[in-house]
Amino acid sequence: MSRHIYTLNRPAGWPHEEWREALPLGNGLTGVLMPGSIAAEHITFNRHDLWHGGNEGGEIPDISETFRAMREAVRRGDYTAANQDNLMAALNEAGYHAGPEVPYPLGWLNLTFTPEGMFRHYRRGVNMRTGEAFVTFEIGGCRYERRMFVSRACDAAVLRMTGEREFTALFDLALFSEEGEAEITDRSIRKASRDGDTAVNVLFRGDFRSEVRGDKIAVTGRDWTVLIRCSSHGSRLSLDDIAGESWESLLEKHTALYTPLYDAVDIELAGEEDFEASNEEMLDAAYDDEASPALIERLWRFGRYLFISAASGKGNPVPLYGLWHGADGLPWAQYVANENVEMTYWHVMAGGMAWAVPPLLRYYAAHLDKFRECARRIFGMRGIWISAYTTPNTAGPCVPVAVIGNWISCAGWLCRHFWEYYLYTGDEALLREEILPFMREAALFWLDYAEEDENGFLELLPSVSPENTPGNLLHLPTKSATGHPCPAVKNATMDFAVMKELFTNLLEGMRVTGLYADEAEEFRSALGKIPAYQINEDGAVKEWMDPGLTDNYAHRHLSHIYPVFPGNEVTAKSDPALFEAFRRAVHLRELGSQCNWSLTHMAAIYDRLGEGEAAAECLDLLAKSVLLPSLFTVCNDWRHMGMTLDWVNVPVQLDAVFGTVNAVQEMLFRWERTALSLLPSLPGRLKSGYVRGMAFPGGTVDIRWGEDGRGAVLIRAVRGVDTDVLVRGRLVGHIRLAAGESGTVEWNG
Repeated sequence: MSRHIYTLNRPAGWPHEEWREALPLGNGLTGVLMPGSIAAEHITFNRHDLWHGGNEGGEIPDISETFRAMREAVRRGDYTAANQDNLMAALNEAGYHAGPEVPYPLGWLNLTFTPEGMFRHYRRGVNMRTGEAFVTFEIGGCRYERRMFVSRACDAAVLRMTGEREFTALFDLALFSEEGEAEITDRSIRKASRDGDTAVNVLFRGDFRSEVRGDKIAVTGRDWTVLIRCSSHGSRLSLDDIAGESWESLLEKHTALYTPLYDAVDIELAGEEDFEASNEEMLDAAYDDEASPALIERLWRFGRYLFISAASGKGNPVPLYGLWHGADGLPWAQYVANENVEMTYWHVMAGGMAWAVPPLLRYYAAHLDKFRECARRIFGMRGIWISAYTTPNTAGPCVPVAVIGNWISCAGWLCRHFWEYYLYTGDEALLREEILPFMREAALFWLDYAEEDENGFLELLPSVSPENTPGNLLHLPTKSATGHPCPAVKNATMDFAVMKELFTNLLEGMRVTGLYADEAEEFRSALGKIPAYQINEDGAVKEWMDPGLTDNYAHRHLSHIYPVFPGNEVTAKSDPALFEAFRRAVHLRELGSQCNWSLTHMAAIYDRLGEGEAAAECLDLLAKSVLLPSLFTVCNDWRHMGMTLDWVNVPVQLDAVFGTVNAVQEMLFRWERTALSLLPSLPGRLKSGYVRGMAFPGGTVDIRWGEDGRGAVLIRAVRGVDTDVLVRGRLVGHIRLAAGESGTVEWNG
């Protein structure tokens, strides 16, 4: 079995929600979920732009007076008043009622097959290198197989049904929306919704006999292909352009586009023979002990496969469910950018997927007018304010929760991704035309928001550390409880960290482009007034930079660790004492307060701390608690084992899948401005391995290491490279290359 193929021994089994454990397929525009049932298969179809139920709320009322009252309440230490008169409540009382859209499934292709006996040798899985799903089984000594992919070349799903002897299968099509127009022949099905928003066209091709039976088609033969094309906005679909092509031809055209994206970076952590095990077998072994190197590699490959399948330069960026929402009204299905959007994209630059970042930038840049309106009418500020929750058609404050509505770091955190894109690609045109203007808008808001205290330092009033409350304020009653008693306080460490990073990068962008040069001194002056991070009596960096606010360690968010990760402001080299205080803050976090994405966030932080064993243990916890056989992750462990939050609801959240990709990559390689850091947090179980094509600003690296302590790195320069080379934090060489050159550094022990 290839390391690129994952298999399962059983079909999807989550009762009444089989989509959670289905095989996911996609091309960035159309998503498919294939549960793998033998007798009654319900294949789900989704589209990236199929959202409904939202309400933009109209013009935002001017509630800046409420904001100023909140600020004064925080200033005098009256946190009860500040949080009862929160911004979202003020919007509601002023008649502004917005709500986020949710994605919903387009429809289902239902397949019915009547087995003539007991099945044997059942397997299903995905070839992640080609993007094909498969289901195979035997009945009466006869082998049957279904294979399916979603083409990046022609935006159509292609299903192939084969058997070693003739068989009959019934097909029908169901739309989620109320059905309107329908056309059924013995070779095709076409249905459109009554509102004209969605449509599906299905065409059967091959050597078979067929007949219409009511609203179903019965197909009899040994080998045929089904072509499916979906539409979300009413366009009448045709399959004429591909109707004459063979399965092999369609697959070849798809893989010509898809496989190079998957192959851009490669990691090998185990031998080929270790990948014979199914997902269930790997997870059982991890449940009994720890995640094997093969499982860690499989999780990396799956997350990479899933992201590419959900991302396209033509579609929306990747939301929390990707393209695989198997039901309507799913929780947290939007673009949630107080952690989750960012985690989804952490891995892409080092992973050679820079092409995925401009669609994220343009998704947010398309709503700049609304974001300016938010800043002006809610806060009385210039620039932009972005709500943590947005959807394609809802960009204002649409979630009436104080911990969301009072948080100010969203735009600044997103800017980190856009700046990283420039650093890695050197795309000065995009920096000048789109990235820097966006960063400036975010920075203008901070410039207006921050005020000087009596000592000349900046203070931020109010300020939220997502989604936490200081320990000494957990008892306070508020108007908007929702599990967040008192989020709006002052001087959240994360807010200052994001502000510092944004201003620093903006000033560098101004230097590179010459843009906004007349504003540089104002930003430089503000940067110099940001106060130093504070340390509490436990020796840990404080989450709020105020002596009157105590830390709350029982929380899943680790926002105040931002200067170590995802930022890179504080390192063991730049400030050893402060770095150790951040380490202490991480060690004090309580295990039972975590969830799926916080475990992968914690793994990445441990990577930055150089604690590879702790990072690997986070992946062990993930495998034991929230990882389904499909390799989808759910928010919390429903089996009450004490490893995560203990909630009744168990929503799917795929951001942790993508966070795992980043955590594994950071174990193996990290760019540190003046050094290429190889194997910086390698856990002991990864005794040998290979990395090919991992990216950094200026080039890529190939790394090999073995149990004997020997290793080598091949560095390919895209631009000039002049850098130290570190292995596990130890200097092993220095390399200087011109663009187009390559060089090798070896080490022993």
